[in-house]
Amino acid sequence: MRHEKLSPGILLAYEDYHRNGSEALAIHTRSLGIISPRSALKPIRTVVFIYCDEQADLSHLSEYGVQINQDRGRVRTAFLPIESLDRLSEEPAIERIKPSRKLHIRMDVAPGKVALPQFQQKNSQLSGKGVVIGVIDSGIDSAHPAFSGRILRIWDQTLSGKGVAEGKYGAELTDDQIAISIDTDGHGTHVAGIAGGSDKTFCGVAPEAEFIIVKTDLQDAHIADGVRYIFRVASDMGLPAVVNLSLGGHADGHDGTDSLSKIINSQTGPGRIVCTAAGNEGNDNIHGQTAVSKGKTSTMRFSAPLNQVGIVWLNGWYSKDSELEVSVRSPNGFVTPFQPVITDDNPSQEYNLSDTRVEIVTPGKDPINGDHNFFVQIRGTGDGKFNQPVPGGVWQLRLRNPASEETRVDVWTLDDASSVFFTGKSVADSVKIGSPGCASSTVTVAAYTSKNEYIDIDGKERQMGLELDTISEFSSEGPLRNGDRKPDIAAPGAMIVSALSSDADLDRSMIINSKFVALAGTSMATPFVTGLVALLLQRNPKLDPEALKELLRKNCSIPGKEKGAFDNKWGFGLINVEKL
Repeated sequence: MRHEKLSPGILLAYEDYHRNGSEALAIHTRSLGIISPRSALKPIRTVVFIYCDEQADLSHLSEYGVQINQDRGRVRTAFLPIESLDRLSEEPAIERIKPSRKLHIRMDVAPGKVALPQFQQKNSQLSGKGVVIGVIDSGIDSAHPAFSGRILRIWDQTLSGKGVAEGKYGAELTDDQIAISIDTDGHGTHVAGIAGGSDKTFCGVAPEAEFIIVKTDLQDAHIADGVRYIFRVASDMGLPAVVNLSLGGHADGHDGTDSLSKIINSQTGPGRIVCTAAGNEGNDNIHGQTAVSKGKTSTMRFSAPLNQVGIVWLNGWYSKDSELEVSVRSPNGFVTPFQPVITDDNPSQEYNLSDTRVEIVTPGKDPINGDHNFFVQIRGTGDGKFNQPVPGGVWQLRLRNPASEETRVDVWTLDDASSVFFTGKSVADSVKIGSPGCASSTVTVAAYTSKNEYIDIDGKERQMGLELDTISEFSSEGPLRNGDRKPDIAAPGAMIVSALSSDADLDRSMIINSKFVALAGTSMATPFVTGLVALLLQRNPKLDPEALKELLRKNCSIPGKEKGAFDNKWGFGLINVEKL
């Protein structure tokens, strides 16, 4: 095993598997690309990103059960038995193996807030006709009248089938087959309706665009395959395309060098645009930051609820010019030793404390961005099969700097209950835009509150605790960890009325009528921009990401600030469509 080729997250899962058997991996299915077999006779498999030589031929790895989804490319996706990670790491052409991670899926007055009716009046020929809107999400209700006759294809990655050129899994559906795929979550249908639904009252932005839908299992490797798929199919049809990604996660470096962002950047170009959500963690203290002086120790505090969390991960990053030592203190005062950077052996070390089990991974520099990435995994006591919950209370992450100059450290909490947060001075209300919103080529969209009350299907007035006509408090803040400016712009994201999937079980308090529902989030702001991009691609099918973003920036503004000003919450401000 070449431990240095495995990123910290996947190394943790591999070590757990070899230490405690397949049962230990159950918890990892929530955060990594671990696929449990349907039969006990089949091996546990994992979905990964592979970094390798651009032209490397890896077909011979099939004899070890490794299924590579692309023949060429610097970053590829693969599906393999977890045991084959050992053999994969020994392959000379492979530089790095990173886990796929499971991401989270994140209009009646909204158009007027950004002057869309005025734009449409002056450009009445623009409706999205001749443009593909790709939606990678929870699926779509193909029977909804808002999409009638405009869904070209669905790649349902959750169904059994022969797959597509971009991945031999899932089923590709066309014509009458598309009804086989359903949207039980409702998120994808709502998103598609905002971008391009057709309805007299709740019309989407580009009501004549056509759709290519990818119903995803939310593995970011499969989302990457979905981006490739949409652009390939649209290209075969000779049509420009814009892809909507109203989803995201926080397990990478928050600097645009994560695997999904890299693939998106490689796929975009003239007539190929991607729009991404900034995220909905504006009110959540998922990010902590500290500075560790030379010869000193800094402590970051984070809190876990009592008897609610099965596992906690801390994802930490700091400069390539430093080397820090990492320790953890439990709420009961038990501590691990300080673990230094380990480059000549397995960097994953386990510590069995009296009240918890801690595993710390401190490898050398990440070969993709050159910085240091450490991972901490915390679980309650147990034998790997039957574990106690993580002890509740205030924990401490201790960071010691033996010899380097003062070093800034950024850490994000990840857990299976979304309830572990930094506390006190450790909290940093910034750098909360994760993958794929970090991708440099994407238009990353923050949410603006255009509506904070509505009448539900039962005639009850529903009022939301959001301040009207300003940036939504839940919208995630930038910038990126490396200082790059994100989000790009803001668009209406609360409360947005759009298509309701007939297969989704949503709360009646959000339902407007039998066909429409009101939701909020940067997930809703993003397809607003996606639909707008479809209109602009109809006007100029060769529009590229940089030209598009420059055009959008020129037509954005933050209330009370000079035009061109940037804010970590607003980006360059609320889009004004009228003069685009």
